[in-house]
Amino acid sequence: MPASIAPDPLASLTPPMRWLIERAAPDEPALAMLNPQHTLEQLYATWVGADQVVSAIRLIAAILPNRESIWWAWVSARYATQMEGGTAPSANAHATLAAVEQWIVRPDDAARRAAFEAGEKSGLDSPIGLVATAVFLSGTTIAPPSVPAVPPPPGVAMPLVAGAILLAAVSNSKSDLIPPTFVSFAAQGLEIVKRLGGWDTALQLAHDTHRRQQAEYEQAINAPAPR
Repeated sequence: MPASIAPDPLASLTPPMRWLIERAAPDEPALAMLNPQHTLEQLYATWVGADQVVSAIRLIAAILPNRESIWWAWVSARYATQMEGGTAPSANAHATLAAVEQWIVRPDDAARRAAFEAGEKSGLDSPIGLVATAVFLSGTTIAPPSVPAVPPPPGVAMPLVAGAILLAAVSNSKSDLIPPTFVSFAAQGLEIVKRLGGWDTALQLAHDTHRRQQAEYEQAINAPAPR
């Protein structure tokens, strides 16, 4: 029997919508619920109502600008140290929370590098460590200050933001509190989407920004080396 080719579940989506879903990488059950006739608002509500909150969080992380998404992840990581069943932060984790906050307030290069250095000390596999790494990858270069710029690939920080939020939600000794924490984190992310003007406006902004950054990235990496 000849091998059959499964239909592309994203084939009927608009290019921006397809880009977003691919970027969000929803779980298979959530992907199976995808309806091309649904708005993003309806898709989000469908996933949350069907206990696909993890995919809903990834969807929000995929549509938010870097600074707003990092703020969301920072709030989640901080809450994970304060919630019932959470673990109080170590001195290094507390310092990383403060360093990331400084970058959020003033996202310059010095604050970006300071946040990453603090994250390395607290552990990059922790929620706040992932946030610190996302901060570092949101700059114009991942190289040391004294060498030519090496730009990070566009969108590379996004999975770290989603991962930080998901890890913050599950870092609770009381398992019964984990599902409502997921829902609470998703609701907070949704409020940011609303403040940006709603799903359609946020998607257009995200897609246009990615295309611009991708063009700048390709131009930078393909530039001839200085003689």
